[in-house]
Amino acid sequence: MKQIALSSEIAKIDTASQSVFRLPALSLMENAAMGVWSEVQHRIPDKGASLVFLCGGGNNGGDALAVARLAYNSGFRKISCILSSNHFTSSCDRQREIIANYGIALIRAEGSVSDRIKESVLQADFLFDGLAGTGLNGPLRGVALSLVELANRSPACKIAIDTPSGVSEDVVVSSPHFQADLCVTFGRRKVAMFHPFTRSACGEIIVKNPSFPPQLLEESPVMANLYTLADISLEKLSSSSYKNSRGHLGIVGGSKEYTGAARLSARSAFASRAGLVTLYCDEEVYPIAAAELPSVMVRILDHVVDLSRYDALLVGPGWGKGRSSLLESILSLGKRIVLDADGITAYATLLQEKKSISHGPLIMTPHLGELKTLATALYGELPEDTPLAFFSMIQEVADRLDATLVIKSSLVHIATPGKKHLAVVEGLNPSLGVAGSGDVLSGVIAALLAGGMELQEASLLGVLLHQKAGAVAHAKYGYYDSETLVECLGQVIMEVER
Repeated sequence: MKQIALSSEIAKIDTASQSVFRLPALSLMENAAMGVWSEVQHRIPDKGASLVFLCGGGNNGGDALAVARLAYNSGFRKISCILSSNHFTSSCDRQREIIANYGIALIRAEGSVSDRIKESVLQADFLFDGLAGTGLNGPLRGVALSLVELANRSPACKIAIDTPSGVSEDVVVSSPHFQADLCVTFGRRKVAMFHPFTRSACGEIIVKNPSFPPQLLEESPVMANLYTLADISLEKLSSSSYKNSRGHLGIVGGSKEYTGAARLSARSAFASRAGLVTLYCDEEVYPIAAAELPSVMVRILDHVVDLSRYDALLVGPGWGKGRSSLLESILSLGKRIVLDADGITAYATLLQEKKSISHGPLIMTPHLGELKTLATALYGELPEDTPLAFFSMIQEVADRLDATLVIKSSLVHIATPGKKHLAVVEGLNPSLGVAGSGDVLSGVIAALLAGGMELQEASLLGVLLHQKAGAVAHAKYGYYDSETLVECLGQVIMEVER
């Protein structure tokens, strides 16, 4: 597990490092630069490579200038530093003076981007971004914006120092930003990097400590925790376990239009150690489901069905529209429920109708579109889509609905009501973006819930197992369908049992 913090908290650490611990600002800047160069140097085997540094007038620009000097000291000579500002912090100005004394090319962008700058950027082998860093309060504009747009056209390998310029917690995610292949950030990973629409702009993220005192980092608040496949922990089933002790999952889903979703959920539930699965579906779907799912007990869904005997319910996969009244009655049972797909849409309808919704322990698994539907039903007009607003909003929605949210995108964000920290899982596996993948995930989480896990644990472990199955499938097949994903799932769970 790794921690994700607000840039403002890291700024406080930077300030306290200087004011309380008396660490010189230039010393911190030198250490930051050495951290960047230690990660980058081995990636540039050819000392004849062209290195271009985009430098603002703040301390982020000072970091970039210091890295340029370290590159020169390491034997690189084709180095250019492009300055976007005529105004510099004292530390940045000192670095500028050093670069000038070294004789390294300093090119000023005087109000516009010259042909010389265009040629330097477009022909660079490696581009370093030190234009804005974490202190950005609004979208890029002027010369900085022009340089970022030019840089994004360059075929160079792109390295962001601390944060890609234009990526900030308070900047709308659709605003232009530097597209990095590598981001070397300081202190901690930043919230701004983990919005679904900004994560890809950061590339590989590496954290370096520029000599911040450890006690400052330990005492500083975090907003989220980042989990990876290395965090998977699953206790092995007892040798005496049998179908009735492994949990009985009831699935309510399937419709004439979407017959496959419930089937995938049922199969993934079995692969995730559920002992029994019963599917309730519409009468017109019953013959298909019964024929395709011999291991599943298939029942016809009607308004008087008794769902009280199941250890957990999965409601919504392939359900179709117009189910809000039925959903209301199912929720009122107080069962442990995973609500997915059309079940989430039905829940949003109940919110729009101002219904007082009673439910027991509840997990919802919306994709971004379904999350927007839920949030709009709660709040009406939504705030601007900034990383900080996104993190804050999903925690508020979880609190308002008293439900654990598992929000699906290229990342997965998990918000638990009443908890301080979100959980973030960094998937970044486009092969998982395939029809039915979400149905598989909901089946995994619901099976773990039926097996007795608490909501937060089942949500996080289910997401990690789903991601690991996707990684295994991608390594074995490249791209695949969700039936193949289920086949990899059982193998993955067996491998991670301890």
